[in-house]
Amino acid sequence: MEVGVFVHAASRQVPADAGNARGCSTMPMINPYQHVRLCIWAGVVLLFIEVVFWGILGQNIPPYSPALDAQAYAEVFRADADVIRIGMTGAVMGGILYMFWTVGITKIMEPIERANSANNVLSTLQMWSGGLTTVFFIVPPGIWLGSTFRAQTMPPDILQALTDVAWMLFDMSATTGSAQLIALGVCILSDRRRIPIIPKWIGWMGIYVGASLVMFAFMPFFKTGAFARNGAINFWFELPAFFLFMVLSTIFLLKAIPKLDAEYAAEHVAKT
Repeated sequence: MEVGVFVHAASRQVPADAGNARGCSTMPMINPYQHVRLCIWAGVVLLFIEVVFWGILGQNIPPYSPALDAQAYAEVFRADADVIRIGMTGAVMGGILYMFWTVGITKIMEPIERANSANNVLSTLQMWSGGLTTVFFIVPPGIWLGSTFRAQTMPPDILQALTDVAWMLFDMSATTGSAQLIALGVCILSDRRRIPIIPKWIGWMGIYVGASLVMFAFMPFFKTGAFARNGAINFWFELPAFFLFMVLSTIFLLKAIPKLDAEYAAEHVAKT
């Protein structure tokens, strides 16, 4: 009787063991793009923070004229100091989201590189450049924030100089953003799939916007005109172009994730 029970119990385990013996894996498929969508959406949140906190509350849409003398600047800045403090607090705290967005881009660039080249130079360049750009989404707003802390007692010339330094850092960091956008653009254009993961025109736009950011180099030499920090080119063209690229590229980066998921699933099935 005991022998019969033992044989019956053992026989009930045969199907599970037999599946392993035939080489059928019971492990779930790993998703290499887990959390990537969250990182890309972080860029959308950052855009909202930049417009509302840095731009509107921070009194940077439009910015104060650099042609103002120190006393006139101090008067308008002090009048708005409390609102600017709120805005720049949000900008400093939210600046880290640019790094999230950068990491998400990197994970989407990597499979494009694997399919089309023997190295990951472009995704690495994009990641490091984006990481450095993140610093400039945090440090300049921090300087503006510090300026509000003692705005009522700070000498006007020092108050104005701090704003000048913040703007110089914010705009001249365009070299890191330029390298990031150009690396992303070149990677998109190198995609040899019959239907590219991301449309080629996004790649061309990234290269164009990235190259155009070098015009920020003229900003330190002008207090008025198109190249001043509140001018037609440096403020009303270059900054909107950068943020417009963020919006459009984010849309197509999000659309790329299901495509990459499907590619990985097909490869996984082919290997099993």
